[in-house]
Amino acid sequence: MDELNNTIELGVYDTAINIIGGLRDITVIFKAIDSHFSQSDSLEELVNQRNEFNLRTEKSRTRIEREVRKGFLQFKNEDHQDLIQGIFSERVPLQDKQLVLVWQFALNNRLFREITSRVFVKTYYSGRTSISKDDITAYLKEFLLQNESLQIRWSENTINTLSTKYLNLMSKLGFLSPRRVKSFKHIRPSSEAQVLFLYFAKLFSPNASNILTNELLPISFISSEDIQNRLKKLSLKDFFNMNFNGVALNIELTQSYKGVCDVLYK
Repeated sequence: MDELNNTIELGVYDTAINIIGGLRDITVIFKAIDSHFSQSDSLEELVNQRNEFNLRTEKSRTRIEREVRKGFLQFKNEDHQDLIQGIFSERVPLQDKQLVLVWQFALNNRLFREITSRVFVKTYYSGRTSISKDDITAYLKEFLLQNESLQIRWSENTINTLSTKYLNLMSKLGFLSPRRVKSFKHIRPSSEAQVLFLYFAKLFSPNASNILTNELLPISFISSEDIQNRLKKLSLKDFFNMNFNGVALNIELTQSYKGVCDVLYK
């Protein structure tokens, strides 16, 4: 669990997007999470013995096992683990699970989090109907120029691959069309998913109550103009307490991480 804390605090940038975005079927991640919490199964058995990721070489299987573990099976604390275990049950709809994969990967992978919040979401709310590889590559090149002190040495090929695999991943998660032109699909989180997002936001910034300053807020896929009204309606259902003083929109969670899914999806 300390490993996740280090990832968030130190802000390590890596190219795990290339591995995850290269998966043929993203639903195999659901199986990986199930196997992690199963007493009779494991991620190692799923990847190496049954080869459910359909990979030909041992090197590929080792690499995918490592990146799936880092991206989706790292937990900040027991509350985080309880939340993921509760979400990936049969009664949670696929659309909500897909959103959760985005939030979980965003918690564990800084590059994915920043591309999603600074490029994908901004483009989505700009009124454009699609997003292109050029949007991602332009951001990455500018990022490298502005952060030379990080000494990240990504080649042109690496940048292009990151851009392509990112868009592939968002297509497989149902946020973009699978065609060559990556058109946005309508993204409107369910009421239950909106509540779950608040739990991920709290995991990311445990000492902050103001949701408006939370770095994860853009990837809630709730527009900034709409968030106060949306959350006010949800707070009336006693899923959480909310206080808005004109500047800060403070959220107090009222359900346990272990029991919130039972309350939301009963």
